[in-house]
Amino acid sequence: EALSRAIVALGNAAADEQGRWILSGHEDDQREYTLSTVVERKVRRFVLDRTFVDEGVRWIIDYKTSTHEGSGRDAFLDNEQTRYREQMEGYARAMRSLDPRPIRLGLYFPLIQGWREWAFKEDDGPRDVEIVDYH
Repeated sequence: EALSRAIVALGNAAADEQGRWILSGHEDDQREYTLSTVVERKVRRFVLDRTFVDEGVRWIIDYKTSTHEGSGRDAFLDNEQTRYREQMEGYARAMRSLDPRPIRLGLYFPLIQGWREWAFKEDDGPRDVEIVDYH
C-alpha cells in the first residue's frame, strides 16, 4: 500500500504545475536539509523536506501525505496549514540565521495536488540560537 501511495504521489506531482516547480532545480537547492539549533541549552534538529531560492526568495517546503476526499477540500488545506504553522515557522527561524532573504513557507500535498503557502514574518520567537549546518 505504501508503494502504491508513493507512486500516486510522484505521478500527481509530475502532472501538477506546482509539483513540477517544487521538484525542479533552483538556486541553493537542498533536499532533506538538516539543521540543528540550540535553544536554552537544548538541541533541536530539523530536516527540511525541500528548500531553495527562487527569484530572491528562500522557500521552505514540507511534503504532506495527508488525503481528503469529498467536499471541504479548501477547509481541509486551511486546517493543515494551521496545524503545521508552528513547525514550519520553527524551520524558518532556524534558516533565518543562515539566510537573510525573505522566506516563504509551503505545504504540498501530492496525493491531492494541494498547496498552501505564506510569508514568514519575524516574530518574538527565539533569537539567540546557534545553528549547525550539516551540509
